[in-house]
Amino acid sequence: MPLLTPAPMSAGTVLGLSTPPLHFVIAADMTGSSKNPAYKYADQAKLLSQSIMLNQLRSGDTLTLLRICEGVQTVADFKFMSKNGARMGKADILRYTGALTQPCTGRGSAITAGLSKANALLERTRGVGSVVVLFSDGALLDDPGRSNLPTVFGKLLGSKDTRQLFFAGLSPEKDKNGNSIRDGFVKALGKAGDDARVLMAGAYDLNNVYPTFADAVKKARR
Repeated sequence: MPLLTPAPMSAGTVLGLSTPPLHFVIAADMTGSSKNPAYKYADQAKLLSQSIMLNQLRSGDTLTLLRICEGVQTVADFKFMSKNGARMGKADILRYTGALTQPCTGRGSAITAGLSKANALLERTRGVGSVVVLFSDGALLDDPGRSNLPTVFGKLLGSKDTRQLFFAGLSPEKDKNGNSIRDGFVKALGKAGDDARVLMAGAYDLNNVYPTFADAVKKARR
């Protein structure tokens, strides 16, 4: 997946012309899924995050990076400013994504807490469109807050500033009931998962779904 290949820059971006800002929240679930060599979750999470920072992030946008383990760690949280529409430097991107995708050492998963943290962060940038990306296999069994997931998710969708929610890396593996982890996660979201702003990609189809996400981000600035 050639995610670190820069997309062509528009004339407006090159000249540094203003565009409506966005607040990007990228949450990477680095629990057990990151250690599964079959799907290379950690590698995919890193590439997806790098591509967003390189090709989607613009001057004036806010960027928050959350690493999800048994708790939630804020890796970065700042307003990106650059001259003449310049992209974030590759060295910075590699440093941030390297920290974001370090595997967890403890047990448990804080997926619901990660989305709740995103809610709190987006409250600070009211009036600014928000794009939330959660890279996770979607396994909720070890998430102590899973019963609150529909409420937390509903709050994200209830915000008029929410432009896009992207759940990437959902696992096709079977859970203890014989259903796929991906289907279990979708079921946990409830009817809100059918919202037009919600985009999902499994462990095998991220490369196919990413262009749709990129187009949605472009439209969110209009």
